[in-house]
Amino acid sequence: MAAFPGRALRGAALSLLLTLSGAVGAAEYKEAPGLAELVKGGKLPPVAQRLPEAPLVLTPVEKAGKYGGTWRQALMGGSDSLIERSVGYTRLVRWNRAWTAVEPDVAEKVDVKPDGTEYVFHLRKGTRWSDGAPFTADDLVFWYQDVLMNKELTPSVPRWLRSGNDPVIVEKIDDVTVKFRFTGPNGMLLENMATTFGSDILAAAPAHYLKQFHKKYNPDGIDKLVADAKAANWSALFLNKTSFPGRWRATGRPVLDPWQLTVPYGGTTQVVLERNPYYFKVDPEGRQLPYIDRVTFDIMGDQQAIVLKAINGELDMQNQRLNGLETRIVLAQNRERSGYRLFKAQPAWSNAMCISLNMTSKNPVLREIFRNRDVRVALSLAINRDELNELIYAGQSQPYQAAPRPGTALYDAEMATQYTKFDPKGANELLDKAGFAKRDGQKFRLGPDGKRISFAVDAATSRRYQIDALELIKKYWAAVGIEMQVKTIEESFAFARMLANEHDAMVWIGGGGYDFLGVLDPKWYFPYENQAAFASAWGIYFQNPNDPNAEEPPEPAKRQQALYVEMQKTPGTAGQFEVMKKILAITREQFYVIGTNMDADNYGVVKNNMRNVPELMPDTFFYMTPGPTNPEQYFYE
Repeated sequence: MAAFPGRALRGAALSLLLTLSGAVGAAEYKEAPGLAELVKGGKLPPVAQRLPEAPLVLTPVEKAGKYGGTWRQALMGGSDSLIERSVGYTRLVRWNRAWTAVEPDVAEKVDVKPDGTEYVFHLRKGTRWSDGAPFTADDLVFWYQDVLMNKELTPSVPRWLRSGNDPVIVEKIDDVTVKFRFTGPNGMLLENMATTFGSDILAAAPAHYLKQFHKKYNPDGIDKLVADAKAANWSALFLNKTSFPGRWRATGRPVLDPWQLTVPYGGTTQVVLERNPYYFKVDPEGRQLPYIDRVTFDIMGDQQAIVLKAINGELDMQNQRLNGLETRIVLAQNRERSGYRLFKAQPAWSNAMCISLNMTSKNPVLREIFRNRDVRVALSLAINRDELNELIYAGQSQPYQAAPRPGTALYDAEMATQYTKFDPKGANELLDKAGFAKRDGQKFRLGPDGKRISFAVDAATSRRYQIDALELIKKYWAAVGIEMQVKTIEESFAFARMLANEHDAMVWIGGGGYDFLGVLDPKWYFPYENQAAFASAWGIYFQNPNDPNAEEPPEPAKRQQALYVEMQKTPGTAGQFEVMKKILAITREQFYVIGTNMDADNYGVVKNNMRNVPELMPDTFFYMTPGPTNPEQYFYE
């Protein structure tokens, strides 16, 4: 199975984030023909004046490209994140393509104090917004002082920008240098910036544009703008310009992205973006990126309509909304007819279906049963994963637990494969040992209350293959004396039950997978939050011990929670991974979640004449697929 190798940054200081800028001279810069015509007509400055002094030099996946073309994609509704992922992935720092490190983006480099309390961002001198206005430290100070620290716009500073309860302090050093300072260590600031959080900063940073919508800077005119927009108040108006998805519903907001919005979402059948003439990246030959002129998103009513567009060859490159076993087959069947090839979009998680038995269930009998590790191990041994692979996953998978993927820095072979061998005899012995040897007349085991052990597992109606898999597991577990019912439930309702700790058991995709997914979203490894479905109340305790639904966890879980706090304070990937390995060692021993089979690769489509698209990329919102693969260097041959 293909997988990206894990790679840790060496050392704690991120002056290790070396600039990627090259030595291309200003006289050698080139630009798209359409921009050259605008320069010739006096409507645009020469390309050398539009680029920063040290533009980021981007090495293409295959080769230097050609200018031109329209990249066709499709959205499903106004809150679809694809637009944010594919054309909006610009940050101070970003993920590298392999998702093994953080690298520079708008920031040329970052210096990090060894204790993780200070981050100094050196911006690229001469960088400009898409309307030509300079991007400077003042923009980040505006975001900090007038957005982040404004209670009407940000009632509570997000956790990733705090150290304990103390929010970040942002200071201007000079026009191109900004310091982020914390009262205590915040070791994961850069990793968080590389996620969707980073776009929230830059979306709220173009001060020269946004001040007109801010009460502080436009006290006399703000009421008219609010009334004209039919907004509830000035803060709602401002957030509609800066927060997702509102920022894609109106033109005018300057961006640092490769393309800028010209036809927004709202009352139209297509969203359109055009080339940003001030984009700050070039290829090794000095040609300003992006190569592609234009990006369009057709707005579709359902997923099937997007699949139909794909198999008809009407999508140039896309994987979102094309996931699923059935879709993979139909995409493969239509490749030759519609002139596209497939690329792998490898799920960032590891498991197609994790079974979470809620150890904090409000049913005291089930709580006692589920907290018995021998029961969890026995139920894992009772599953015939090879048969699941053949009947449910078309032979495309393999037995696997909720563990990091092979080839990653955090991979643990023992954790990945423990208790995956089909062993009903061993399962029966463990259940007897756990104290549940007595059975009723139908050979189902009796619980501590003298009644049949019986429980329901919530499964989302939208995930048909998980329901089918559970029906098989129901038979496997009945064979060892455990009665389970499959409870199909609408997805949002299933999540609501989990968040409120109302479920007894549930299934979902997950299990960690890629290193940074496990680091940033560790809910499969320990009770991190209420989405840790195997013990929601313990996860609630970690986030807020005073929550009425919180329950103090036992010592192993508390140790993991303490280690995670330590990891959050540790700067540098290498140190973070060392702490994460300690957390995973406890996970392996406790065996919280029952994994089934590794989630097979998804696929996306890419037209045969579209180049520089990697053959493999991680697939998750935490990676912002396909943003880190640098769509600005895609091109048509």
